[in-house]
Amino acid sequence: MRYELIIFDWDGTLMDSVPKIVSCMQAAAADAEWGELEVSAIEDIIGLGLPEAIAKLCPGIEPEQAERLRQRYSHHFVHGDTTPMPFFDGVEAQLARLRERPQQRLAVATGKSRRGLDRVFNETGSGGAVPH
Repeated sequence: MRYELIIFDWDGTLMDSVPKIVSCMQAAAADAEWGELEVSAIEDIIGLGLPEAIAKLCPGIEPEQAERLRQRYSHHFVHGDTTPMPFFDGVEAQLARLRERPQQRLAVATGKSRRGLDRVFNETGSGGAVPH
């Protein structure tokens, strides 16, 4: 059976971004003076949007502190942290094969913001023609 649309998850499925997410969230928690976050707890929130992830990781956090944590996470992820985020083995080749199929549409379901997904598409050259 040939599918017209294939939807992929991104973080931890196509790209090994878990180490960078963990590193950035731990740095952001320290910056926001929340305290240390366990690696396993951070891994459990991957796939959620950032506000939902912070609420789950930091129950009872005050809105101002949550906003500080969100800002610091974004800063570390975009500018401060250099942890590599490679595609898993074989992903790029398989995506290229799928793109060659006529009438094949590819999509991503992710907790990333549109801006964040566009950034990773640009950084990796993986987005192709991406409608907004």
